[in-house]
Amino acid sequence: MRARGYAPFAASVENDALLDQIIAVARPGAVAVFDLDGCVFDTRPRQVRIFRELAAQRGWRELCAVREEHFLDWSLFTTMANAGISAGWIASHEADVRNWWARCFFSSEYVIYDHAMPGAAELCREVWARGAQVVYLTGRDISMAPGTESALRSFGFPYNAVRSTLLVKPTFEMDDTAFKETALEGIASLGLTTVYLDNEPANVNLYKRRHPDALVVFVETDHSPRPDAPAPGIPWLRSFWRTA
Repeated sequence: MRARGYAPFAASVENDALLDQIIAVARPGAVAVFDLDGCVFDTRPRQVRIFRELAAQRGWRELCAVREEHFLDWSLFTTMANAGISAGWIASHEADVRNWWARCFFSSEYVIYDHAMPGAAELCREVWARGAQVVYLTGRDISMAPGTESALRSFGFPYNAVRSTLLVKPTFEMDDTAFKETALEGIASLGLTTVYLDNEPANVNLYKRRHPDALVVFVETDHSPRPDAPAPGIPWLRSFWRTA
């Protein structure tokens, strides 16, 4: 089963109960690990910004039709098609769009345009306030750290404080899941991992294998086209937004 895509205000009593579980396992000596892109941050505003800037730069008004709701997966072709752009136009321009998008998306300059997922900063603050170490474990590389740090601070996530850590890839080329696997040893030195949230099936499966007693949560937004699916028994979190 594939994730259904972003639904940042899809509150439910089941969702509330899972958020309560995340808070309940936070305590002094515990470690809570949060992914960033597609997890506690909504990257779609960043992507819309990139498309609008390219539209202005090239005079490609077709791209002005792209809105947040058109990003359902990692395919830029699908995104443009969802915006009603013709297949012929996409075929003629996709390579240029992809090159522009990649140069901007994977940069420190543009991550500041992300929005925090509604309720995500509040959850992290509550986990931190209960004494847990908060670790932001991301596939972003070291060149994106300054913008990432700025975004964490501006949206009120616990950062630049005791018991808060940002871990980024040393190089862009390193595979995200491979990096996260190597990062586990360092995280273990901080305390006992009790909760882990990520929107990538391969990553939650990795963490569940390595930490079977932790509360490993799949955040249902978007993810890579890899064929992995969250292992049975891993709970799915639809959003960080509560019913009340």
